[in-house]
Amino acid sequence: MNAMVRVMEVTQLPVITERLEQVKQAVIQQVNSATSLLCTEDTVKEVKKARAELSSQFKAWEEQRKSVKQAVMQPYECFEAVYKECITNTYRSADAALKSKIDTVEDELKEKKTAEIKSYFEECLAHYGIDFVTWEQTGIHVTLSASRKSLKEKAKNFAEQTANDLAMIALQEHSAEILVEYKRTLNAVQAITTIQEREQAIAAERERQLAAAKQKQQAVAA
Repeated sequence: MNAMVRVMEVTQLPVITERLEQVKQAVIQQVNSATSLLCTEDTVKEVKKARAELSSQFKAWEEQRKSVKQAVMQPYECFEAVYKECITNTYRSADAALKSKIDTVEDELKEKKTAEIKSYFEECLAHYGIDFVTWEQTGIHVTLSASRKSLKEKAKNFAEQTANDLAMIALQEHSAEILVEYKRTLNAVQAITTIQEREQAIAAERERQLAAAKQKQQAVAA
C-alpha cells in the first residue's frame, strides 16, 4: 500500500483564482431589479428584454465556469488514461484470466455433482418402477454450496411424491385418462380435475344429443 502511495502523488493542487464574492452583490442587484418589474400589457416587452439580458449574462458566466472545469479536469483525464493502461487494464485482464480458470474447475465440479444426484434420482425412480419422469422435470438446481445430502433428499422426495400421486390416480375412475394427463403436467390434482371436468362435459353432451334425438322422433311421430 505504501508503495502505491509513493507512485501516485498530487504534487500541486489545482489553483482556481475566482472573485465571485466580489460580483455577487452586483448580480443580486441586477436580478432583483429585473424580477421587481411589473409585467403588464404595456411593459411586457421591457420584461422580456430584462429576462433576455439576464439569460445572456448567465450564459457568459457558464462559459467561464466550463472553461475553468476543462482546465482543471484535463490533467486528471491525462493521468486517468495512463492509470487505466498501466494499472486498471492489467488487473482486469488478470482477474478475467483467473475467473476463467475458476469457472472451468467449478463447472466440472458442478457437472460431476449433478451427475451424482441425477444417478441417485434415477435409482429412486427405478425403486418405484417409474419410467416417464425426467431429471429436468424435478427443477432441482445443483450448486456447489448445496450439500449432497440436501440435494439427494430433494430427489428422493420428488420420486416418493410421484409414487404417491400414481397410487392416488390408480384409485380414480378414468385412471388411464388421468395418467396420460398427469404424465404431461406431473400435477395429480390438476390431472384429476381436468379429466373429471372433461368426462362430465362429455356426459352432458351425450344427454343433450339423446334429448334432441328423442324430441325429433316425437316431432316426426306427431
